[in-house]
Formats: sequence, structure tokens, C-alpha cells
Amino acid sequence: MSMSKQVAKWIPEPSPAMVLDVFNKVVESANQWVTVVAQERTKRQEIATWERTQLEIIAVQKEFLLIALDKTFDERKENFRRLFDDLDTALVSQADDAAARVADILGAITDLAKTSPFKDLKSPEIVVQEFLQSGRTIEL
Repeated sequence: MSMSKQVAKWIPEPSPAMVLDVFNKVVESANQWVTVVAQERTKRQEIATWERTQLEIIAVQKEFLLIALDKTFDERKENFRRLFDDLDTALVSQADDAAARVADILGAITDLAKTSPFKDLKSPEIVVQEFLQSGRTIEL
């Protein structure tokens, strides 16, 4: 005798009520499955939308930061150029205070070289605040 026949002899003959009860449980389980799958699909779509949005925000912030840093370095370059122009003028000056003026300009050049545009950079929000307070415009 096969194993399934041996097991079958121990299982009672199902009544119509038992069959209906099992059928209802199968339908209920299937409906639950459909509901959960739909909910989870919606959640995945919401997560994917959130992810795309965050990536777009990061891309815009990155572009803004790079442009702001470009402008900052342009400004630093201009400050160095102006200080070196002043140094050139002071070096050829015949004024009595030329030596003091040269020392002051060299001090200013050294101070500018010691500072970093990154020293106060703690978050992108600080960069945005500083930029907005400066009144400058950056075109993206």
C-alpha cells in the first residue's frame, strides 16, 4: 500500500461544511495576499519616487555648491591679484612709509593664504545662507 493511501485512510471523509470552510479560508487567504501585494507595490513606488526626488535635490545642491565654490575661488583669486598689485606699487614707491606698507600688504597676503573657503563649511545649508545673504545671483 502506498504512503498516500495509508495517510488517506486516517483522514476522515470531509463533510460539505468542512469543504466550504476550507474553500472560504483559501479565498480569504488569496484576498489577503492580493491586498498585501498591492500595498507593498504602492510602498515600493512611493520609495522609488522619493529616491528620484532626493537624487534630483542632491544634484541641484551639488551644482549650486560647485558654482558657489567657483565664485568663491574667483573672488579669492581677485583678492590675491589686488594685493599683489598693491605690493608691486608699494615696492616701487618712494614714500616714507613704503616699507611699512609692504609689510602690511605681505601680512594681508599671508592672512589670506592661511584662510580656507572650506573652514566654515559645515553643511550645504550654511553655504546657501551665506550666498543668499550676499545678494549675489548664480545662474544654473
